[in-house]
Amino acid sequence: MTITEKFFVECVKKAIKNEKIEIVPDGLDYKQLYNLCATHSMSTVVFKALENVKEKILPQFLTAIQRSVNRHVMIDVQSAYDIETVLSAFEKRGLKYMPLKGYHLKKLYPSSDMRYASDCDVLIDVNELKEVRELVNELGLATKRYDEHHDIVYYPTTRTIFELHKTIFVGPLEQYFGVENKGFDRARVRDGYKYFYELDREIFYISLLGHSAYHFAESAGVGIRHLTDIYLYRKAYKLNEEYLNEQLDKCGLRQFKEQFEKVANYFFEDEKADEFTLKLAKHILESSLLANQSKKSASDVAANASQTNDKKAKSKSIWKKIFLPTEQMKFLFPILKKAIILLPIFHVVRWAQVLFTRPKAIGQLKKMNDVEPNDLAHMKEIRSGLGINHL
Repeated sequence: MTITEKFFVECVKKAIKNEKIEIVPDGLDYKQLYNLCATHSMSTVVFKALENVKEKILPQFLTAIQRSVNRHVMIDVQSAYDIETVLSAFEKRGLKYMPLKGYHLKKLYPSSDMRYASDCDVLIDVNELKEVRELVNELGLATKRYDEHHDIVYYPTTRTIFELHKTIFVGPLEQYFGVENKGFDRARVRDGYKYFYELDREIFYISLLGHSAYHFAESAGVGIRHLTDIYLYRKAYKLNEEYLNEQLDKCGLRQFKEQFEKVANYFFEDEKADEFTLKLAKHILESSLLANQSKKSASDVAANASQTNDKKAKSKSIWKKIFLPTEQMKFLFPILKKAIILLPIFHVVRWAQVLFTRPKAIGQLKKMNDVEPNDLAHMKEIRSGLGINHL
């Protein structure tokens, strides 16, 4: 890691432990530091860590990061109010709901604004979908889109977004929990409520790991916030390790969990790191919150390289982008669930849509064909080391 990257990680480590930075090293690259704060959504976290050394920090950097912090704090206050308004309405209406990820994780940070979230994920009961949509309309929320997995709605004035999920077990967890398992049968009602559901801590942690693994496999990386979530959750709760590992073995995430906990402890507990952990740490720092765009094409090819040689893997990856797997096509075009014979027609429909709305997609196909051997070798090693070649 560079001096600036080490300082960034140290700031994050101090802040999530409610501590402050006392020493500012020479030679900081403030442009790189600002970019790290922005791409990892860690501006508020870093700013809080710098409280005791602001006079030693470049004023222009502090001014720039302060703007980001002010924006995040305002959004956090407004979204907290909007979220409680919506969840209270679910409770009063007698509709089942289960707040997910960020709603619970924000409470583990020294202050809630340190864990920025652009939306609120809530599991709803698909059997109550009509009633949920009626409530959404009554609350004055607008609809961004409906799809098979969720309704995405928002307050037009405050822009607070709600993702109303119909299932939470997607990607690596779908096969483990079952396609028809929407989530409520793995949960219990929270004390003091009638309709507020929550997962057991081990299952919540598995869903958290599954979410990170899914994004890592799909987008070639995730940012450091995924590690702070994992680290703080493990520090906050004592989990049944035997049961946890047994379940992780079943859904193929045990290796991912072990490697992510290793890199989290390397960053935040100064534990000694092996060669792979150091490579993974570097990769995560070079990623953004939910992606590593520079390695995305290499990761797409690497996903197929474990089954064939690199040249054929490129061709297979391009082919799969042109003709999506049947299950993905069914998700995009639900009519195919009843009339799979129409699949060839909808492949044409999809590409007509892609060419009209996302012409850059053609360039992405070319990027996969032009993946450099070193980048491909790197992503093969990262994916294999995390145990996510099956994703």
